[in-house]
Amino acid sequence: MTTPPIELQNAVQNLLKDFEAGDFVFVGCSGGADSLALAWTTAVVGKRLDLKTGVIIVDHQLFSKSNEVALNAKKQCEELGIDEVIIKKVNVEQTNEGLEAAARVSRYEAFENVLHETNAKAILLAHTQDDQAETVLMRLSRGSGAKSLSGMTAVSGKYLRPFLHLRKKQVHDSLDLIRMKAWQDPANVDNQFLRVKVRQELMPKLIEVLGEGAISSLDKTAQLLRVDNQALEDLAHQFVHSQPDVKTNGLKISELEKLSEAIRTRVIRISGIASGVHPGPFSFEHVEAIDALVKNWHGQGNVDLPGFIQATRVNGSLRFVASKH
Repeated sequence: MTTPPIELQNAVQNLLKDFEAGDFVFVGCSGGADSLALAWTTAVVGKRLDLKTGVIIVDHQLFSKSNEVALNAKKQCEELGIDEVIIKKVNVEQTNEGLEAAARVSRYEAFENVLHETNAKAILLAHTQDDQAETVLMRLSRGSGAKSLSGMTAVSGKYLRPFLHLRKKQVHDSLDLIRMKAWQDPANVDNQFLRVKVRQELMPKLIEVLGEGAISSLDKTAQLLRVDNQALEDLAHQFVHSQPDVKTNGLKISELEKLSEAIRTRVIRISGIASGVHPGPFSFEHVEAIDALVKNWHGQGNVDLPGFIQATRVNGSLRFVASKH
């Protein structure tokens, strides 16, 4: 039987080697080349480790033949030796953040449902080093900090990304060994999506100017930033935990002033979220305005925050209180 290239097998086995025999792991599969290669590799490695393997195919129902594509992907995964294949149909509700973001939310809701229904230990996702580089570039263009520029992680709770440090071409080419034809998602060539523009226009130019090594360098940068950011986050959490009853007493301005800006702004974000601020729309601009209550205080008013919370300076303390409106 033909097996996947050893690099792909090693990448998957490194993330599954500590699972116990009989554990159930899923692969998120669209029928595209990345995810079919991951399903194939997981089936081979899973059998070696005596794991039960499954595939979840999310049908976003965004085009007329989506059901046909899902059924074909199911057939292909079964041919690869996957034990169980589940198709989940979802309704994608358009939001202000765009169709791509809305589809992602629906997809992860489906993943969470499958984890709950099957008691699976993990879902493997087929993001590659090229995807990581695209993510870093897009976030860099938005003026992101270290946490955001850290990109995707190989392990995020029950979500595993074995191919995150492998090039997309290497993953795609592996399917030639079994002559399997992957589905080409029309959304992957639709220039209304920023990621498609980055992939089709910016990435080729980047490689032309800086060479192929630019992709792995962006990935390495993300890894280095992740390590640095985690150290800063740990220090910020230690400070918050050292303060007596932050929800009631707030954070002492005199103590905050002693902190470096990198730690202080993280303390502000951590404390705000713990006090009920919605993390998604809690932006850098919000944190900057709150930080001004500490380092540039001249009697300015409260800072309105997502979740009907206000940051206020009172009696020498920074506090997060419920908004009156």
